[in-house]
Amino acid sequence: MKTIQKLFIAMLLVAVPALLSAQDQNKTTETVKFKTSIECNNCVNKVMTNLPQEKGIKDVKCDLGTKEVTVTYQKDKNNPEDIKKAIEKLGYTAKQVTDEKEEKKEK
Repeated sequence: MKTIQKLFIAMLLVAVPALLSAQDQNKTTETVKFKTSIECNNCVNKVMTNLPQEKGIKDVKCDLGTKEVTVTYQKDKNNPEDIKKAIEKLGYTAKQVTDEKEEKKEK
């Protein structure tokens, strides 16, 4: 029984800091979506290779079907305008997509 208690306590000691860290990350990161002019898999590869090298970029996802690039970034290190410029620097157009549901809530 003591072994189970020790194991449970050890699991809590590992899990709690990990959960707290994940919550902190959500407070400091933001996700933005851009409609782009990507046309092929080479375009996707170019964006997926180069965009993460920009400061504060945590995650990049490209959807070739919708031509959208979704970027998760650290709010204190980057912003949507700079990310847009980075995409344009790669040779693609980029227009920030706003969430229609959020726009309807604001009205």
